Amino acid sequence: MKISRFITVSCLSLVLGGLLYQSSSHAQKSENSLLISQNTTQDKSATIEAKGKQLLNSFFAEKFDSILQSVSPKLREEISIEVLERFWNNTNQQNGTFKAIKESQVIITPGSDLAIFTLEFEKVTEDWIVIFSDGEEIIGIDIPTSDDIDEIAVNFINDLNNGKFANARLHLHPFLKEQIFGQQLETRWNSFKNDRGGFKEIKSTTVRRGTRADDTDVVFMNLGFAQGEEQILIIFNDSKSIIGVDFIQ
Repeated sequence: MKISRFITVSCLSLVLGGLLYQSSSHAQKSENSLLISQNTTQDKSATIEAKGKQLLNSFFAEKFDSILQSVSPKLREEISIEVLERFWNNTNQQNGTFKAIKESQVIITPGSDLAIFTLEFEKVTEDWIVIFSDGEEIIGIDIPTSDDIDEIAVNFINDLNNGKFANARLHLHPFLKEQIFGQQLETRWNSFKNDRGGFKEIKSTTVRRGTRADDTDVVFMNLGFAQGEEQILIIFNDSKSIIGVDFIQ
């Protein structure tokens, strides 16, 4: 049995990448250099926080044109005003009226930066994550979901099959969104299904929950293709974000 990667990701680097980077940098820098680095990081954090707040305020004020102008060119290619309107309506229906940004936190990592905002709605209070490239461009947004991971896995495959690659990307871990856009998902999915004669259906799903030593959950999916069945493993972290997709050969 051989396991191959549809989406390549190192779970360990996702968890420890930022910490290892900060620790190694600290060991190599002098006190003066470290002070300069801290000031630079603080400036970057402030800029990212301000851009994230502006994006969220524009979204809840329904200023969708402003949102399109504020995101990276790659992300702009994947979304439209109609998509943003649908997203706003769904959010308003599920969460109730938006009230305020209660808290915010910025996490700087070598690959991408995260601005985490605690949002208060009429019905719930939850964290939304605005994802930035190293160049401080907005490349994605991550929001909580009430769906179970087997539902997310099914929606992910159906979005790929229906050509809704921007929707499929929403299910990915924030750090994966740094490099994987809809175009990359489209290329990988089309190559995967075409090599097997075309996708037909999802035949079954099975959930394997993580243990105390392993916080990752896995959804095993049997997919029907023209040339036979294939088994895919969709790997989730404890926040129900996809951190990897494997298939068994």
